[in-house]
Amino acid sequence: MDSTIRRTLWGAFAVLTLLVAIGLALTILILQTGKRQEYGIVHGSEPLIDAVQQMDQDIVTLIGAARGFLLTQQTQFLQQYDDAIRDFDKQSITAVQLASSRQDSQLVIALRREFADIKSITDQQIQLMKEGKAANANAYMLEASRVRRSTSDFAGTLADQHHRQQDIQLDQIAGLRQGLTLLMVIVSIVVVVVGAYTVWRIEQSLLGSIAREMRRTETMIAGMSDGIMLIDREGKSVFINPAGQQLLGQSQVGVPITKHAEVYRLRDENGEEVDDKELPAAQALATGKSVEDVTMIVVQDNNETAISVSATPLKEGRRISGVIVTFRDITERQHFEEEMQLQAERAQTLADAGAFFSSNIDPNWVNQAIVERVAEVLGDWSAVVLKSDGSNDLRVASIYHRDMASIGLAWSYVYRQPLVVGEGIIGQVVSTGYPALMSNVGGGSVQENITSYHAPTMQLASLLILPLRTRREMHGALMIAANDFDRRMTDDKLPLAEVLAERAALAIENAKLYTEQVEARRKVEDLSRLKDEFLSIASHELRTPVTSIKGYTQLAKTLIRERDLDTSEEYLDIALDQIDRMSRLILELLDVSRIETGRLEIRHEPIDWSAFVRDLVHRHHTAVSDRRFHLNVPNSRLFVGGDRDRLEQVLGNLLENAVKYSPEGSEIFVNVEERGDQIITSVSDRGIGIPTDELTQVFERFHRGRQVSSTNYGGLGLGLYITRQIIERHGGTIWVESKEGSGTTFYFSLPTISVPESATEVQPQEQAVTQ
Repeated sequence: MDSTIRRTLWGAFAVLTLLVAIGLALTILILQTGKRQEYGIVHGSEPLIDAVQQMDQDIVTLIGAARGFLLTQQTQFLQQYDDAIRDFDKQSITAVQLASSRQDSQLVIALRREFADIKSITDQQIQLMKEGKAANANAYMLEASRVRRSTSDFAGTLADQHHRQQDIQLDQIAGLRQGLTLLMVIVSIVVVVVGAYTVWRIEQSLLGSIAREMRRTETMIAGMSDGIMLIDREGKSVFINPAGQQLLGQSQVGVPITKHAEVYRLRDENGEEVDDKELPAAQALATGKSVEDVTMIVVQDNNETAISVSATPLKEGRRISGVIVTFRDITERQHFEEEMQLQAERAQTLADAGAFFSSNIDPNWVNQAIVERVAEVLGDWSAVVLKSDGSNDLRVASIYHRDMASIGLAWSYVYRQPLVVGEGIIGQVVSTGYPALMSNVGGGSVQENITSYHAPTMQLASLLILPLRTRREMHGALMIAANDFDRRMTDDKLPLAEVLAERAALAIENAKLYTEQVEARRKVEDLSRLKDEFLSIASHELRTPVTSIKGYTQLAKTLIRERDLDTSEEYLDIALDQIDRMSRLILELLDVSRIETGRLEIRHEPIDWSAFVRDLVHRHHTAVSDRRFHLNVPNSRLFVGGDRDRLEQVLGNLLENAVKYSPEGSEIFVNVEERGDQIITSVSDRGIGIPTDELTQVFERFHRGRQVSSTNYGGLGLGLYITRQIIERHGGTIWVESKEGSGTTFYFSLPTISVPESATEVQPQEQAVTQ
């Protein structure tokens, strides 16, 4: 046996003998401290008794405070009541901690139970008193007193129990003193004899035990799932367990540490060759310090296995006798960590994208931000394709390519696809709401209308089309395309892309809703402004003829009395003209009301349009002699189907406007021509014209040009609005061409109809008005 072990064993025997001597000394010390123990026994129970007595006193205080509140209704008794509860809880905890026997614990529990019973009664007593039920509260007070009187004296019982226990313990201590002295003497002798024999037996069995432990250790190492390699002080491998052999792919031992990287085919975590001095075993052997968790790669038959290597030096005294190297397969852990890192990056990407998309509500900015952010995260380029309002057409809202030189090809690629809901791959995604993922997309893989003048076809490694859909509606599609094979879209990227599409759709919807809200607010403001302007104009336009009618009728009345009938008749004619003007204003308002409520009736009858226009222009020329009318109509009979009165209202309104807004002596041109199945009628003047920026507003309700004042040009701004509504209800259209200061031309079209000769009557030809 090793001399070191032998010395250790005999040293233990010497220590044992010394301990026996110390035990004897301690026995004497114990006997000397007996009196102190007796004192502790006698006085040790006093804190528990005091706590129990205080708990008993808290019960008395509880009952007294409840009785005081019953008799006086003073809140100070409620404070005493709460203080008694808190103090009882505090003393109860102390008593539980001080209870040293089962009887003590049972007594404390019984006292706490009594307190709970009394507290339940007093709580009801106080509650009844607060509710004004004094009689019932008094009954509960008597019940609490009865319960208190029926309980035993817990403090006295506890004191009696402890006094009896103290007497017993003191008697036991006295007996133990005598027995302990004799026992220690006998034990000391036995320990010395047995110790000597035990040391001899240990010495004999230690060799066998060590051998068994070595075999057990080898078995354990062999059965470990981690690889184990033992290296001697010279740096040679002397042992590799089966798990290590499997990880390294070989079982060769005796390899010097300078050849480990070559023989065992070790690489660093980047796949580069490892310097021998950087091996964990070499560092531990050289420095005497442990090296932990160094990631390395083992190359086997073109397969790479990631392992985590740790090296611990084995020391004998101050000398290093070898190194134990442990290594384990961490390939799956690395894959898991990479997946976790990918998930974290995706979560951060989604958080950044959501915040970025919501940082602005301008639709154009949002669309561009979406494609830029998506293309930077997934694929090489991205496009947002949105549905058009009121149709099945799709429009490309924005496109972004990471390589700006290729953005033209991206635009060309998208515009080669059918941009209609339900047609082509994009339209199908918008129609069904299901994403589409295609790989290795060539120039002709998706339907294209290729002609010779198109740009070169873009080749795609992948194409993913996702619906841009929210709970409210389907907005369009998000295209994510990859030209680079390394950035192609795969199934594992699909969840991230779908969430990005959801965030993008929400941002698009928010921007759209904001735009609609702004537009609605603008329309409300415009309507409010138009309402104010209309009320001002209407009041002025209606007040003016009323004032004229009143003035001229009063003058006519005076002249009739004076028998000046000629002058009075002239004044009455003027009053009648003002009545007609006011009637027209009222009729315009009624027409607007009928249009808005859908009650504008249109009768349909065949109308010889050429004769109709000749007749109406002739009447206006007769009524207005200071304008020169030029009429150009076909000689053939052209028929339209419509309401004669309403169409007369249309053409009459255009002629009146031409007269109103042109100077005296100027020319007015009326032209009728047939274009296919339409009859185009135009009325031109050489008047003040319409500013270019107002051309789109002339057919709106209450619109009056800014160069038109109500003083010089009367009207409510409803004539052209009514005209457009009548034309549209006849299946036609109306438009205007004008230049400020150079006159205006109004055009309107009406569909022609075929009328059998038997259904028509020859109408008298009106003379064309040419001047």
